[in-house]
Amino acid sequence: MAAKLKAEQIVSIYNKLERDKDTLKSHWQEIADYIVPRRQNVTTQLTPGGKRMSKIYDATAIRALRIFANGLYGHLTSQAYPWFDLTTKNKDLADSPAVKWWLSDTTERMRSAINASRAAQSLHELYTDLGWAGTGCMYIEPGKRYAINYQTLDISTVCIMEDANGVVDSVYRLARFSARQCIQYWGNKCSEKIQKAYKENKLNEMFDIIHAVYPREDYDWNKRDTLNMPWAVRYVEKESKNELAESGLKVFPYCVPRWEKDTTEVYGRSPCMDILPDVKMLNQMCYDDMRAMQKRIDPPLLASKESALSTTRTTPGSVIYHKTGEPPQPMNFGGDIKLAFEAENQRRVAIEKGLYTDLFLLLAQSNDANKTATEVRELIEEKITLLGPALSRLQTELFDPMLSTTFQILYSAGFIMPAPQELLGEGLEVEYVGRLALAMKQTETRAAIATLGLAGNIAQFAPDVLDNFDTDEIAIGTAMRNGMPIKYIRPPDVRDQIRQQRAEEAAKQQQAAMALEASKAMPGLSKAPEAGSPAEAMMGQ
Repeated sequence: MAAKLKAEQIVSIYNKLERDKDTLKSHWQEIADYIVPRRQNVTTQLTPGGKRMSKIYDATAIRALRIFANGLYGHLTSQAYPWFDLTTKNKDLADSPAVKWWLSDTTERMRSAINASRAAQSLHELYTDLGWAGTGCMYIEPGKRYAINYQTLDISTVCIMEDANGVVDSVYRLARFSARQCIQYWGNKCSEKIQKAYKENKLNEMFDIIHAVYPREDYDWNKRDTLNMPWAVRYVEKESKNELAESGLKVFPYCVPRWEKDTTEVYGRSPCMDILPDVKMLNQMCYDDMRAMQKRIDPPLLASKESALSTTRTTPGSVIYHKTGEPPQPMNFGGDIKLAFEAENQRRVAIEKGLYTDLFLLLAQSNDANKTATEVRELIEEKITLLGPALSRLQTELFDPMLSTTFQILYSAGFIMPAPQELLGEGLEVEYVGRLALAMKQTETRAAIATLGLAGNIAQFAPDVLDNFDTDEIAIGTAMRNGMPIKYIRPPDVRDQIRQQRAEEAAKQQQAAMALEASKAMPGLSKAPEAGSPAEAMMGQ
């Protein structure tokens, strides 16, 4: 059994992880200087309210990053429409009325809790971090104002470690608390320095606190207290190495997605890292072209030497004195300014494509108004394919752990109804139904529709060909891939009962029709027997 980490070891681990991140932080700082000016505090200390655009001459990358974050949020996790559904790993249970109702009810409760919290703001901030830093960090905990609190942390203050499978399982982050906040949270457990600052009324004096969450290997499974839970939670003062608090959690409270990741690195790589050369080049182009335009608009004047003895004024309405026959002339500059503008626009297009702006604004930016709906869908599919690996990583490192932690918190707090008996021991799965997720599934839908259309033509002279297809499964699969909630689809037993009733009704109508045809073929049978005839005597018996 591993020994418990001491407070000094917590500080030492954080310092080592922070030193290992120095090179990456300098890269982040350069990206922030040109693309995310509000995040320029990676390696520098900024004055609140100070100017942060002094190095920027073109805002194309800033706007493209905003579209990138807005596009991911709007097409993956928007509150405007459902973006996930709960299902069971055992698909046979999904048709059970009790299971189906519980899954639908639990999904709605989770959606309500997420929509009522700050999840929207936190996710949007996280998508921005993924765009420029390549790594994001979201902290999830039971809330006070809301059922769940989602908080995206400043990635420059976060240090992470992976387990043997490449999954982030340890987070050491630096948080700054005022003396007043420290006393409110930890009281007399604070160091003498913090207590002294509080007593001297230096309430806003800031102190560095390390918040460490990592797997606990020295706990007793049979105990239920916070010191015997799978995840250790420690708060330690960085300067004094004084431990403020220790507790534990049942689930890992962090989601740490990476946009792209090299096998030899822990932190992710971002789209802005790829376009940084283009951004810096465009920035320099705009600066140079601006100077060139100024020279063209207000060029230097060529004048005789004698003119140097007098002050030459070029303001409107001014009088210029010059030597006879040698008036001042504007200096002519060579070069094609239009060519410079074209080069700028080429860099702007490259920047926007690097942040997938052409995907999120495909219809608005399409220059060909004559494209058919099929051509537009195919173009969208082609561009979504480029996002496939990143979206798969987002599902594994962000959405799955986020929804799992959300479920655990809500279930522990009693916000979710107990599961039916059929689900005991069975696992749950998440079906993502956001716009991008559905768009990536449209290939199967269109393939099914195209195949059935072809099979329909063949069936005109070979009807047996349709026996190869399970049309019920095709219809249900197509509906779900188009985003239809599963509760709108009838269970198979209800569907089969409706079909049986319809068949019985059709059989009755067929019998009635056959009886009617028989009566028409033998009209004498439909007449009443004549009085006194043998037939009347037989009828009377």
